[in-house]
Formats: sequence, structure tokens, C-alpha cells
Amino acid sequence: MRGYTRPMPDTPARPELLGELGERIIEVFRHLQAEVTVPREGLVHVTRSESDIMRIVMEIPGTTVTEIARAFGQHKSNTSTRVAALVDKGLLRKESAAADGREVRVFATPAAIENLEKYRDVWAEELDPVTPEDAERLAATVETLAAIADALAARTRVGEPPRG
Repeated sequence: MRGYTRPMPDTPARPELLGELGERIIEVFRHLQAEVTVPREGLVHVTRSESDIMRIVMEIPGTTVTEIARAFGQHKSNTSTRVAALVDKGLLRKESAAADGREVRVFATPAAIENLEKYRDVWAEELDPVTPEDAERLAATVETLAAIADALAARTRVGEPPRG
């Protein structure tokens, strides 16, 4: 919640810190995600659902439509429609995964990688005025968040339904 900071004791317990971290990550994500879903000149606009698909495909190239659908708990037909839209936008390409051609593997295109780099520039512009000037502190924050993201990704396998 904007403007609200949960009061914390002088030395917060680990669960309190982790809960606060999770809440703050979601809050930052909400702001940065909005930048992806707003059309911008020179960038390929994607919907929230499409950006979720792009994240999985870029993390695990060659993921199948079925695996993507399972990861989000969606119907394969809905995911297939979103993948087709991303193919039309030039961000994904499909290859046959099986000899019978019924399943396809999905890969990001060079245009998708370029689009992500441009969005990283947008995110940098958004974050620059609100982050510490201290490069070491910022690098430590990035390193910590990267370690958390990598550990969570390692725990989650595409093709498994989401926990919950």
C-alpha cells in the first residue's frame, strides 16, 4: 500500500523482513509492469499475459505451449492464442517439437531480446530518481534480488501447476 510502512521493531525477525521484502517486490513489480503494458514508440507493446509468457520463454527457450499453459494454470487454447499473437508481433517463433507436428516449442526472437533491452532502459529511467546513488548499495540490492529470483526459478519447473 502506497505510503504505508508496517511498523517494525528495532531488529526485525527474519519472517517479518521476508514478508516486507515480498510485499515491496510486488509493489515495485506493479509499477514496472505498467511500463510494459503501455504502448511506447519504438517498443512492441505486450499485454500482461503476453509479458508473462515472454518471461517463461526467455527463461526456458524451447518451452512448449502445453508447459506454458500448465505453468499459469491456463487452458492450452488460451495460451496458444497468446503465443500466436506474440508470433504475429515478431517476438516469438515456433518450431515443431514432435515428429507428428502436434506440439510446438517456442523461442524468443532477436526482436524480443531487443525489445527487452529497450524496456530495461525504460525501467532504468523509472528507477533512477527513486534509488540510492550509492552504486555499491544498488549492486548489492540487484545481487540479492537476482539470487532470490534464481532460487525461486530453480524451485519452479515449467510444466508443474503453480503452488497454492
